[in-house]
Amino acid sequence: MRNILMLLLLLVSVEAYSINSELEQLLLRLDSVLACSDKFVAEKEARLEELRKRKSSALKPEERLWLNKMFYDEYYVYNVDSAMVYVTDNISISQELGRKDWEQEWLLNKVFLLAATGLLSEAEGVIEDIDIKNLNKDLMFRYYDSKIYLYSHLGQYIGERPELTRAYYERVAELKREAQEFITPDNPSYYSFYASLHKDYPRSAFGDSIKVKLQKIVEKSRLSSRTDAINSYHLAIMFFNEGDEYNYIKYLVYSAIADIKISNRDIASLEELSNILYSYNDIDRGYTYIGYCLKTALLYPNRVRFANISSVMDKLRYAYQQRNAEQESKLRSSLYAMSIMSVVLLISILFIYVQYRRLVKSRKELDESNRLLNRNVDELSEAHQMLADVNKELSEVNEKLKISNSKLQESNYVKEEYIGYVFSICSSYISKLEEYRKSINRKLKAGQIDDIKSLTSSTTIVQSELKEFYHSFDAIFLHVYPDFVEDFNSLLRPEERVVLKEGELLNTELRIYALVRLGISDSVKIAEFLHCSPQTVYNNRLRTRNKAIIPKEEFAETVRSLGKMQK
Repeated sequence: MRNILMLLLLLVSVEAYSINSELEQLLLRLDSVLACSDKFVAEKEARLEELRKRKSSALKPEERLWLNKMFYDEYYVYNVDSAMVYVTDNISISQELGRKDWEQEWLLNKVFLLAATGLLSEAEGVIEDIDIKNLNKDLMFRYYDSKIYLYSHLGQYIGERPELTRAYYERVAELKREAQEFITPDNPSYYSFYASLHKDYPRSAFGDSIKVKLQKIVEKSRLSSRTDAINSYHLAIMFFNEGDEYNYIKYLVYSAIADIKISNRDIASLEELSNILYSYNDIDRGYTYIGYCLKTALLYPNRVRFANISSVMDKLRYAYQQRNAEQESKLRSSLYAMSIMSVVLLISILFIYVQYRRLVKSRKELDESNRLLNRNVDELSEAHQMLADVNKELSEVNEKLKISNSKLQESNYVKEEYIGYVFSICSSYISKLEEYRKSINRKLKAGQIDDIKSLTSSTTIVQSELKEFYHSFDAIFLHVYPDFVEDFNSLLRPEERVVLKEGELLNTELRIYALVRLGISDSVKIAEFLHCSPQTVYNNRLRTRNKAIIPKEEFAETVRSLGKMQK
């Protein structure tokens, strides 16, 4: 009945699933794990080989029992025949040691193996012989859990016949109610067991609480144990009962991943996924999954699982046949279309051949015309080349004229600027000389000879005027070339760049090269202009060139090209 509801739910939401990229990513992750299934089998075989080495030594009965348990844990969902050997041996050891409780525990494991392989009547016979008086609380839950597992398999084995399966599923529900008395929160199956009751309480606070806790456990797990697989599967069923399609498929994928990692050959989650993928028309992936399930079922084998796998495989095989029939029909239509196109193509080729013959004749006539035209074109090309050469020469001359005009314009601008400032300075000095003459004349008339001597012997006036002269020069130059200091520093190493003091416009080093920028390269003329010795100018220029990041011989020429004029 649950399978019918599942199919109805999935058929309604095919379109939504097909565009869900998150589910596609989950399935790709499952594909990747499935591709590594041989590696997981090899790892299990390696663990079994280690256990076999330990078994080769003489062991006490208790040691042999625990080693058998380790073998059973590896084998019980991997190789039922081998697992049964260790179960039988441990039943014998328990009887030998007089441990009735151990014997009952291993009889429950035997029930699981018999039920898992479809030997349901044999499993029922064993479980009926178990003496529950010797079972503690944990084993009592195992007892009920084994019965639940057995009767569930009996219902599945009958198939979709409600009139026959109803009694078994009612018995399963009754056993679950009785089992609640014996399960404790520290039992690994606690949450998965209560999750199996969710169908009876789908919207209750109890159901939501179990679902949230189980979801946290699954999300934190590494999906690498049988418990992880069972928890994920029951969580998926909880979401299925609530109609949450995405989380139903998501946790089925998680369960399948865990089953593949532990090499579980009794894998239910992957079988359900293949059935879902059939409903979504993802036939190739579904066939891959069910093929893996069939391969593992043959190795286990589980008779109940065979029936379900066969049903799914029949549906997938039928889907394959339908798809092949559709492809054959399309192929046949394509062949008819190709035949018609081939006839059309043949007619087209004949038509093209006739047109080609006409084209060859026209091309010969055209070639003759082109030959005559090419001769004229060659003559025209020569004339064009000559004209291009002349244009190139004119362009070069124009470029030189532009450079000369630019330099001349700059020179004229500098001259205009400096002539104005020079006239201004000269006028200022004439006024100062007139004041100086009048001052000396007044002192002569007043007979103040000592004051005149003191005035003419002091260099204070000269120093003051020289300082004012430097300031005027600095201001005039920076007015014309405002970026000179920054451009000049860019020619020096970072640690050697000129840093002006507060209030300074230029210093001696910058004034020397400011004159170089103006075209005055002679150190003697620069010394006369700045009222210092030629040796000072020479030493300063040499020291500055040693700080440069460009070759020394190119430094002065580079300085002459520095700075844009402020116009």
